[in-house]
Amino acid sequence: MSLIQSEISNEDPEQLFRVLEVIGQGSFGVVCTCINTITNEVVAIKFLEMEGEENSSLKKEITILKNTVRCPYIVKYHGCYVKENNLMIVMEYCDGGSILDIMQMCQRTLTEIQIAAILYQIVEGLVYLHSNKILHRDIKAGNVLVNRLGQAKLADFGVSAILVNTGFKQKTVVGSPYWMSPEVISPPKGSNGYDSKADIWSLGITAIEMAESKPPLFNLNPVKVIFVIPFRQPPTLETQSNWSPEFNDFISKCLNKEADKRPSAIELLEHPFIKKGKENSHHIIGELVEECIPTMKEYRRRKAEEEEEEEEEEGEENHGSSVSSSGLQKGTLLKINTVTQRATIMREGSDSDENGGSGGTFIYNPKDSSNTSNSGTVVFSRGNTKDDEEFDSGSVVFKGSTLVEKFESMKLKYQQKLKQHQDSDDDDDDDEDDDEDNFDSGSVVYTKSPLQDD
Repeated sequence: MSLIQSEISNEDPEQLFRVLEVIGQGSFGVVCTCINTITNEVVAIKFLEMEGEENSSLKKEITILKNTVRCPYIVKYHGCYVKENNLMIVMEYCDGGSILDIMQMCQRTLTEIQIAAILYQIVEGLVYLHSNKILHRDIKAGNVLVNRLGQAKLADFGVSAILVNTGFKQKTVVGSPYWMSPEVISPPKGSNGYDSKADIWSLGITAIEMAESKPPLFNLNPVKVIFVIPFRQPPTLETQSNWSPEFNDFISKCLNKEADKRPSAIELLEHPFIKKGKENSHHIIGELVEECIPTMKEYRRRKAEEEEEEEEEEGEENHGSSVSSSGLQKGTLLKINTVTQRATIMREGSDSDENGGSGGTFIYNPKDSSNTSNSGTVVFSRGNTKDDEEFDSGSVVFKGSTLVEKFESMKLKYQQKLKQHQDSDDDDDDDEDDDEDNFDSGSVVYTKSPLQDD
């Protein structure tokens, strides 16, 4: 039995999980938040299409996640499921998203103490990885997740490497160009590859990224960056006088072009800047997440509205996953978006209506532990009802898209976007604001109490 097959649960994921929201998209597949309908726990699920032959990088990612479940500084692995040739990797959900999400959605950079607190926890994560002969190889703000508990966690081990023995080094050029170390791109003469010190370089670049919202050389094309990094002097903060001597020294030590002169992760724990970050790190990160979550929710809601408007202008009647109105009875819910709090419902005579149904507002409480199906109430204004005999509100009996349908829908959307932006340099981290939380169909059971007049 192969590694992946041995890890796959025999349970049906359709019976265990319901999709809540798409939080990431890329060439690898789709990442969604889902709710476990038995435990009511919210998790993150990475959806990937299984290939004919077992994917070695996928095997590696699952192995690493499985072997690091005890480290609090690495995103926790919950298991694997398969449905209709789609692999689902279930992981811990971090409600603060990534550090890149926070910077982009809230249009901010981080303070020095916030950077120190995050870096302290990431260094702890690297100590664990490196002591277990694991190279992350893609350290960057987009792969650092945070939560309300004040925890920072390393994620995305898709290009990571497991060293066979202590003296073994890697030769494959992988990672994100702006964060790559010089020896990964161009090994020095006489060198037989690179080791864990490559992660230390990426950590230094990530420190600058958090301080300045972007990594050094970000104005250059990523292909050109690969040819530039090995021959330029190590980058520094743009205005070093704005930052403490400890922070500048931390960056200079991480970004030494001679890999063997960089400190190891365990040595970095003794650096004054990291020691400063250790004090109250959970409180500092937790405060940051709590402060940013409302803005991030509003950002996602606004983006979802903008996408709906764009698709309406393009004449696409079916936004996201929807159903045909033919043969549907009055009271059938055609579409729900829990981000924009909108719903579309089939009403009498709507087959001839160009909009295919009347609009309404969907109201639900995601914090309600008993609400495992995203059901709620649709409230309609009197102006949207056909006549006085129709009721203004009703309860939604949800029967939305399956996990597999959701994955296929999002994969199709990504492929379409990829064709439209072939020349774009955006990477996977830039796709998390795509189509948000649209559910397919259901029925509305009308109540006997019409909406109260204002």
